[in-house]
This record gives sequence, C-alpha cells and structure tokens, in this order.
Amino acid sequence: MNLPFSIEEPRALILLVSLLPVVVVGVLSARARRRDRKRIIASTAVRCLILVLVIFALAGLQFISAGGPLNVVFLIDESASVPQESRDAAYQYVRQSIASMGPDDRAAVVLFGERAIVDRALSADTRWQVSSKHPAEVATDIAGALQVASALFPEGGARRIILLSDGMQTAGSAADVARRIGLTGTHISVVPLGVASHNEVAVDHVIAPPNVHSGEQYEVRVLLKSTSDRQATVSLYDGDRLVEQKDAALKAGDNVVDFRLKASDEGFHALRAEVASVDDRYAQNNRLWAFTMVSAPPRVLIVAGTQGDAEPLKEALAASGVQADVVDPLYMPHQLENLARYDAVVLANASAERVGVEGQQALQRYVRDLGHGLLMIGGEVSFGAGGYLRSPLEEVLPVSMDVRATEQRASVAITFLIDKSGSMGRCHCGGAQQFSPTMRTEFGVSKVEIVKDAIYKAAALLNSTDQVGVVAYDAGPHQLLALAPMGSVSEEGLHRILDPMIADGETNMHAGLDAAIAQLSASSARLKHIILFSDGWTRQGEFSDLLNQISARHITLSTIGVGEGPGELLKTLAEQGGGRYYQAEDVNQIPDIVLKETVRLIGSYYVELRFRPVPATDSPILRGLEPSALPDLLGYNSTTARPSADVILKSPRGDPILAAWQYGLGRSVAWTPDAKGRWAIEWVRWPQFSQFVGQMVGWTLPRDSTPGLESIFSALAGSAPSAQDVEVRVESTDAQGAPRNFLQSSIVVTGTDRLRVEGTLVQQSPGVYQGVVKGLREGVYEAYIEQRDPSTGQVVASQHTGIVVPYPGEYRLTDDSARQADALMNDIAQLGHGSRLDFRAPGAAFTHDIVGQPMPVPLWPWLLLAAVLLFPLDVAVRRLTFSRADLLEALRDTRLSMQRHKT
Repeated sequence: MNLPFSIEEPRALILLVSLLPVVVVGVLSARARRRDRKRIIASTAVRCLILVLVIFALAGLQFISAGGPLNVVFLIDESASVPQESRDAAYQYVRQSIASMGPDDRAAVVLFGERAIVDRALSADTRWQVSSKHPAEVATDIAGALQVASALFPEGGARRIILLSDGMQTAGSAADVARRIGLTGTHISVVPLGVASHNEVAVDHVIAPPNVHSGEQYEVRVLLKSTSDRQATVSLYDGDRLVEQKDAALKAGDNVVDFRLKASDEGFHALRAEVASVDDRYAQNNRLWAFTMVSAPPRVLIVAGTQGDAEPLKEALAASGVQADVVDPLYMPHQLENLARYDAVVLANASAERVGVEGQQALQRYVRDLGHGLLMIGGEVSFGAGGYLRSPLEEVLPVSMDVRATEQRASVAITFLIDKSGSMGRCHCGGAQQFSPTMRTEFGVSKVEIVKDAIYKAAALLNSTDQVGVVAYDAGPHQLLALAPMGSVSEEGLHRILDPMIADGETNMHAGLDAAIAQLSASSARLKHIILFSDGWTRQGEFSDLLNQISARHITLSTIGVGEGPGELLKTLAEQGGGRYYQAEDVNQIPDIVLKETVRLIGSYYVELRFRPVPATDSPILRGLEPSALPDLLGYNSTTARPSADVILKSPRGDPILAAWQYGLGRSVAWTPDAKGRWAIEWVRWPQFSQFVGQMVGWTLPRDSTPGLESIFSALAGSAPSAQDVEVRVESTDAQGAPRNFLQSSIVVTGTDRLRVEGTLVQQSPGVYQGVVKGLREGVYEAYIEQRDPSTGQVVASQHTGIVVPYPGEYRLTDDSARQADALMNDIAQLGHGSRLDFRAPGAAFTHDIVGQPMPVPLWPWLLLAAVLLFPLDVAVRRLTFSRADLLEALRDTRLSMQRHKT
C-alpha cells in the first residue's frame, strides 16, 4: 500500500528515541503522586505529541498530492530556415493558446536558433507578446531548446512541451534529447511549420588537392546544389585574384563545375569559389573555401632499360613541370640518402636482374619507410617478364606477377642444355674460321657463371608444377637434374646442383643435344622446350637426325649464342628446331635474353592485342581525361591485382592496366603497358599523354609533412554567432607504426586578416593529441603543427596544412530536406509521447489529458504551528487544577450571563 506521504530526511527520525525518557519520567511521576496521576499522564501525552510534531517537521514530512496544474512550454524556431511569415504564424498560435488556458494552468515561451532564449518564464498570465530579444539565426539547435524547456518545469504537475519548428536541425540530436525527456513523464508535441520552398543555389563543397608541386597541373572541383534549373556564374579566386569565371547551366540537385589550374607561386594558396544567380534567397551560402600548398618542383628518377624507354616519359614529365633524371638500372643509387633526393622513382622496362636485389630492397624502404613514390612501367622485361615474381619489389606494387591459370600448370617442360666445355670459361673473341685456340683472347667473367645466373632467374618465373631439367655437356653429356616439377626442385636445390659446375673439357654438342631430347621425350607436358647455351665453338657434326627427333617428339629448340663465337650453326638449329636464335655478343645480356625466351615460351606474362582500356574506378590520375577518348593499346604485361589495390583501368578480360595503392608511408602505381612504340604508340602520340604521365607520377609524390602525422579538424559551437571553435586532433606514429608519445605539441593558425592564434595540443591517448583553436570566422586559415622532444627540444614531426571554416550549417542545402525534417518532427513527437498539433486548434495546447507528476506539499509549517499551539495546553495541564464543583459553577455563571444579555 502506497501512502500519500514522504520524508525528506529520514535520519531525523532517530530523534524519536527522545520520547522514551519523557514517557519514563511521566510514569514515575504518576506513581509517586497518585493524587495528580491523571493530570501528569495528560501532560506527558501532550509533551510527547509536541515532540513528535517537531521531529517530523525536522524530518521534512510531505504530503504527496496527485495531479496539479498543467505547465506548457512553447518552443518557437527563429532560425534562418524559417521565413518571417511562418514565425508570425507561430507567434499568433502561441498567443491564442495562452489566452485559452485555465486558471490553474501555466505557460512559458522559449525562442531558439543557434541558442535558446527564455522569452517568458512559467506564468498564469493569459497575455503574451514576443520581446525584442531574439537568438542568432545561423543554426537550429532543437536539442538545446528541448533541454532548456525541460529545466523550466517546477516539481510536480502535468508537463507539456510544444515545439513549433520546420525540423531543419543543424546542431545536436533532438531525437536523443526527446527520448530522455519522454522518460520523465513530460509530453512533447509538435506543430510543424513546414520547410519553406524557395529558389536557392549554394556552393556545397570545394575540392582541391592539399599539396601540389610548382608547375604541376591540378584540378579544383566546385560542387553546387540548386533547388531548380537555372543559369549561374561560378568564379574561382586564388586569394583576391580571379583565376577563372564560368557560366553554368545548373540542374535541380547536384552540379559540378571543374577548374584546371597550373601551380605557380610556392606557398599557401587560399582558394575561394563563388556562385551568382538571380532569384537566390541566401547570399551566405554562395561562397566556400579550399586550400592548396604549392611546393618546389618535384624531382623524379627514371630507371630505364634503354634510352627509348625513357625518352617519352622524360618529355611528358618536362611538359608537366617535373624535372627528371635518367639512369641505367645498373647505376641506380642504392643508398637511401641518395634516393631520398628524388620525390619518386619510375621503373621503365627495367628488369629485376639489372636493378638487383640490393636496389629492389632500397626502393622498398624508399616507399615504405620514407613515404616516397614508385611507378612501374611495363615492357618486354618488366613485371613478371622482368623477373619480379617473388621479388622484394613485387611486395611494393599494387599487382602481383603470379598470373597463370591452374589449368595451364604442368603443361610446360624446359630442359636447359649448357655447354660447359673449356671455351665457356672466359669471353672468346673471333669468328668461326678462327677456331684455333691460339687465336682466342680470354677476359672477363666466366660465361658458365653468367649462364647459371640466367637459369636461376628464368626458373623463378616457373610455377611449382612446371617441369625443369638441366643437361650439361663437354666431351660427353651430363644429366645434372632429371626432369622434375619446379616445386620439388626449389630455387635452393637448383643452386646446389649448378653451383659446383665449372667450364672444362672438349665440346660434343651432338651428344648433349641427344641427351636433352631423351630427357624431354618421357614428359607428357603440352610444351616441351630446350634452351641451348653455347659459344658455338664445336666440331661440326651432323645434326639432321636430332632435328628429326625434335620434330617427331613435338619438342622445340631455342639457342643462345654466348659471346662473339660462331653463330650460323646455332641459328640453323633454332630455325629448324622451331624456336628462336639469340645472339648475346655482350654476355651480360644473357639473363635478360633468357627471361624473354622463358616468358615467350610460357606465354602468360604478355598479352598482345588491340583494345581500349576500360575505366574501373574514379581516380585523380584520370582527372580531366575523358574515358571515352582514351587511345587504344596494343598489349600489356599480364598481372593480378591485389585485393586492396585500386584498379583504375582494366583490359576487356579484366586484367589490371592501371592500378594504384598505398604501401607503408608511400604510394605505388603499376602501368602494365609500356610507354614507347610497341604497345602504347597511340598513347605516346596522344596530346594528353603528358598530363596523364604527370598525374600518374603526381599521385605517388610524398605529402608536404612528416610521414605518420595526420590531423583532423572539427568545428564546434563558437562563442559568437559568426565565429566557431575548431577542435584539433593529431594522430602521430613513427615509421614502424608505433605511437609517438610524450611530445610537446603545438599549433599556430594564421589568417589573411592578420589573425594569429597559438594553441597547445595535449596528449589524450597513445599517439593522439587534442586541442581547440577558438573564435575562427568563416574562411580559410593556414596551420602549422609541430611536435618536439621535450628533453632535447628537437622537432620530431611537423605538418603544414590548412583549416577551412564553412558558412553556418543553417544555410546548407541537403538532399530530400523536407522529408528528413518532417520525419524528425514525427520522431520527436513519438519519443516524447506527444502528437502533431494543428495550427487551427490552438486551444489543444492546454487539453488536460496528461497525468500530472506527483507534487509534494511540505507539512513542516503546519507541524510547527500545531506544536506551538499545544505548548500552552501543556502548561495549563501542568499548572492549573480544576474540580467538578469548579466546572459546574463556571457553567452556571455562563448561563446566568447569557440570560441577562437577552433581557
């Protein structure tokens, strides 16, 4: 059973124990003075009653009264999105509602926009007129207004909030606040003012690259929103200088206007886009800012297999304002400090063999740890064809080299046939007629060692199911490796077999070729091929029988002439053996030749056909290039895109043509065709080729800040209607991805109006620092973030960037704003257990259909008054004695007095 009483201070009830001594004294006194027993008991009872009344007054005894008056708080939206006619209608509704309230009802009025202002506190007065004090119009904070309204209610009684708004919320979360208020028993009803329909155009976003290099072409994209089809003029300013002005035919909804600029003066550039159109309601949303940092022209290193691979690239980069140096792969710098002088490296048809493992590892650290860029261009000895399968550099690229389908595996068998005779020990110069050993000149690296290295590189291209065998010959054949799957041999096993081999003995090519044919004859592979290495120094013999066997057993033969020895025999063998003849007058060319022949054999690293690349993903690399106008390609290096890479262009069969991704702190791009006359001849002649190459390289260039330093700026509510506080969050990590901790972090913000604000960033969590820059007005600001080691004072990390403070969100156009606003008003009413009210029925605001909150009524004044009134009675009972005769005589005297009064 719930009693209609409550006690505020239950601890005060402990004073009730003081009744015990009062009762004990009273009982003892009554026993001692039997003649006054009744008087003493009555006095004790009165004293106990007085004490109980005082104790319950101290304990705060309250009477809980159900119901109570109806209190209504009206919230009127005065933000800029609500036109004056709608505000006037809201004022009229509130006036009529207040005039209709009952004698026990109370009403308050709150005006809100960016903030809430109490225009009238709760009052029973039935008259109201809006005051001259109004909130700022630059925002709509419904959530804040609901919180202010809930604080105006007294304890107890029925509570109702009536929200008059268009529902165009720009700050806070009104639905969350409405849910919390609804749980307290307060009802929230809404009177939708409707979203005003008017002609409006606004600059929604300005997108510009944060960092560009001097001389680089870049794009500024202006995103516009319009409520109707219209003509407009869009202008782009760099500071106060008009860059370009365009007339645009805008459609209702989203529109894009692009500007192409060429970076000139180095430093911070404040870009401003403006739109002008007739019959436009708000001027506040007609301009918006962006920024671009222009740094010194980039330096690029082109590592090219041949001069022909480099020239088109160098000319294209020069047209884009990029300085490029060209170097042979053998002379590419391997020290990071030397590579770091360049912003990016372009590998143009340079094989893995010539770049070297040390060079590849240096490029890997150059991209991953230093945050620089890498672009690999395709060609005959690039990507998989260039031996990059399972190489350190393959990890850097957005594509992998393992491309052949499963059904093609185990279909290739290759036997490497090596001339290991004494003539293969050194470089031997002379013609076939000069076979006499006295005519030979020996110098340089052993040709056998070079052949070994070429076989190692070629084997790296093979899949685990491809079969490989090795036969050597001098005076007779030597089967060094029986034909076996590459997976069972492994590269390490191949080294163990070939490393001990040395050049020695006579030459019997016939016997060696016969052994190689015998080895391949037992294979069931679809492609069976012999690659013969020889310097041609051999006794002439009859090879027709062997060539017949090769043809009958579906084997092909290619020959590689090592050095300047006799070539006619080797050429004849290749032509009649169905293969190709290669003359390596420079023995150092042998590894590249073997790679090329192996690729030609397995056939999966090249695709040669005419096609037009298909755009797959929007990318800054293709910005300003019309996809339908891209030239045809004649071929490319076949690769496989990594799962997290962006494939920007692809072939009709889905192979990546242009792919990009982030690798560590840097970026890398793969262009699988070449950049010369074999596959990309039409691209090289394309007028926009220089722009394309410049944007490919430009995408990889490092940002103008310390790698691992990321800043995020978030606008907060400012201290004035036209100003905002901006929260700065910096995430700082080192090259290994570990957080940089305990650094002295600061930010300096400067503006074009000579504003300078300095702030401190305080560490909040590992590697995360936060701070606030106060009072920034609408516009763009230059910001410099610096982190120092507190013990040494040395700068550990820094970033030069910008902050854009947009126009107030009240003026931003949003898609489907009317539907969203109406849905919010419905949510507020539902969560607040209220309803949608009609403008035509203002009296409904004071309908008594809400269960009032229990209202406590303090009883301590009445308890103390009763105790004071009982005190004289206590004194009278203790001090005055009355007998029966006294009472009878008093009654008789009273009766006689009344009779005299009547006469």
